[in-house]
Amino acid sequence: MTLCNENFLSPAGFRLDIPGFKSVGFQCTNVNVPGISMNGPVAATPYNDFQLGGDKLNYQELQLTFLIDENCANYALIHNWMVGITYPQKSDQWGDFVEEMKDKDFQNERFIEQLDLYLHILNSNFNTAFKLHFYDAFPVSLNSLEFSTDQTDIQYMKAQVTFKYTYFKLTNSNDKELTL
Repeated sequence: MTLCNENFLSPAGFRLDIPGFKSVGFQCTNVNVPGISMNGPVAATPYNDFQLGGDKLNYQELQLTFLIDENCANYALIHNWMVGITYPQKSDQWGDFVEEMKDKDFQNERFIEQLDLYLHILNSNFNTAFKLHFYDAFPVSLNSLEFSTDQTDIQYMKAQVTFKYTYFKLTNSNDKELTL
């Protein structure tokens, strides 16, 4: 008889890790694990078309919401990362961003445009149960911020960021691929 884990996965236990940006924290409040789909060829016959097995995976975008720290460091990091990638005002904005990151704690400037992200999914003891490893990720959108004096209770500011990436893998806490 095989024993199975009777503990269920909690939707409230997760943490984002962006290696290289250790000086900036991301207290995530919401994350959507992206879906995947596959396309495959259709075999046409005179009577019926048959869908054949897939030959390419399509990954949805990674979207997460995080609390903005009072110095706006985490929001500014994503903003500056996007500005650095696109350099909308002058051609050396990318170099400025890389230099700024080297002054902090980022070591590998070659790979700063696209980074690996790790979403740690926590178990009932708040230890990493498994990770989602997103390869070659980069931000593609960052929402606007709305300041208002009409609020009666303090609602801390949140930002939503969307990342594109090449693919993701599920790994255990030791970075080994999850298997049955």
